[in-house]
Amino acid sequence: MSPAFLSSIASRWFAHRWWLLGASVACMAVAFAAFNLAPPSVAFVAAVLVGPFVAGPWALLCACIWFHPERGNLLPHSKIVGKLPPFLQSGVRWYAVIFLTLFTVAAVVVFPILSVSWL
Repeated sequence: MSPAFLSSIASRWFAHRWWLLGASVACMAVAFAAFNLAPPSVAFVAAVLVGPFVAGPWALLCACIWFHPERGNLLPHSKIVGKLPPFLQSGVRWYAVIFLTLFTVAAVVVFPILSVSWL
């Protein structure tokens, strides 16, 4: 992944950012209810699914907010990052790309595999 790739994703998903936030929050609420009210077997299924269903929309939301080509917070013309020297701006963007990639892979792929293997 690169900042340009995440910018293309952000430009497609930016219009749906509030839906992504709502999906993450709703999945967290359902998981919380399942952990507290459901029998253990249902709670286990919720625990396996909570990673991808919460982190997937959350990662897309972060990509939209950080990398949108016109309104992104990590662009050279943004209020905070725009005041940094160009090499630091690039470093911050690449750090965010690496973090978001690792976060997505860990939550969508690794977390469910580990949850099932701990059964």
